[in-house]
Amino acid sequence: MHRAHGRNKREENNLMKAEIISIGSEILRGQIIDTNANFIAKKLVELGIDLEHISVVSDNPESLLSTLKLALQRADLIITTGGLGPTEDDITYQAIARALNLKLIKYPEAEENLKRILEKINKAISPSNLKQVYLPEGAKIIINQYGTAPAMILEKDNKIICSFPGVPHEMKNLIEENLILYLKEKFPPSIIKKSKILKITGLGESSVNELIRDYTNKQSNFSFGIYANPEDIQVQITTQALTEKETDKLLQSSVNQLTKILGNYIYGSDDKTLEEVVGKLLKTKKLTVAVAESCTGGMLGEMITRIPGSSEYFQGGVISYSAKVKEDLLKVPLEVIKKYGEVSKEVAQLMAEGTRRCCHSDIGISITGIAGPGGATEKKKVGLVYMALSDGKKTINQKHQLFGNRQLIRLRTSRRALNMLRMYLMGK
Repeated sequence: MHRAHGRNKREENNLMKAEIISIGSEILRGQIIDTNANFIAKKLVELGIDLEHISVVSDNPESLLSTLKLALQRADLIITTGGLGPTEDDITYQAIARALNLKLIKYPEAEENLKRILEKINKAISPSNLKQVYLPEGAKIIINQYGTAPAMILEKDNKIICSFPGVPHEMKNLIEENLILYLKEKFPPSIIKKSKILKITGLGESSVNELIRDYTNKQSNFSFGIYANPEDIQVQITTQALTEKETDKLLQSSVNQLTKILGNYIYGSDDKTLEEVVGKLLKTKKLTVAVAESCTGGMLGEMITRIPGSSEYFQGGVISYSAKVKEDLLKVPLEVIKKYGEVSKEVAQLMAEGTRRCCHSDIGISITGIAGPGGATEKKKVGLVYMALSDGKKTINQKHQLFGNRQLIRLRTSRRALNMLRMYLMGK
């Protein structure tokens, strides 16, 4: 969910309106996720260009044509991705030419690039390949060094249409190297707009909103958005000013105020992940960690080892799904398991101590719980989780009653265990 507060009235003065069109039936069928539009949207925000619409359209020629015609009515800048390849359903340039009453013409530089690429893989040029070298007349061609399909920028009747391949790494590189420079030169910003994202864990979306509402409602130079993911709430701050220095100063002042309000619930900013933050703390303190997992089935260990260089601080782990493994490998006495149950504070504590010993680590973390949908009892409901952290001198225990489906409970549990480790490493 997104909530905006204190929208800056100066944003209304930006007359440049943009629209993104993602082309591909595979997106509409749910076969792939449209990450291209997300990437382009972020770049437009950085440039201070207002994005008003994102459209997804199939490879049907008439559907694409009508989508383009609508976009030309309501946007000044249209950016398309997809539909530039050699197959019959790659129809983007044909549709753009129809929408603007332009001819498709052969671009020799596109043909030369195509020949060069195909020669490298000993492949002859087929008629379908040659289709890619025909672009709308008047287009500024962008040679694709990363694939066969060229991109383009086309200006006509005070409208700009930019087309890029749908392959994400081709699209990203071509936009970074060509479109951003073009837009900066074409539309030098009269104001500098920037955003900062604060990442929060340990609080729900409504709690974050309650804590910061008084502050955000009083602000006139900022806009704020709250975005919720499981165990990860993001607050985006956006502001603008006449100079970059002034914008940075305004942004930092808001970051400072929100940090005072939210304190240690903030674990990082922008692209930082909780795993990265925890890994950096472990490295800085020269400490190692091991895990013992039951209901999460290795998810916590996987999160920790996502980070390159995690071998410096991650010793290993035990996925102790059964009581027998808890007893044999982690040395949890059978009588303790029988008395308190596998999902209990007592077992979690002994699991943490056991994995620390058997993996020869400074810290041991354990998780035991009921992820569901089965396994619950009258006293122990689905979502009940115990976790513990042991450093050889003391053991910290936590109990959580989580909600959601099996996968969501496992994810929430793993992230809470990571945050428990973060808070321990910060001395909190």
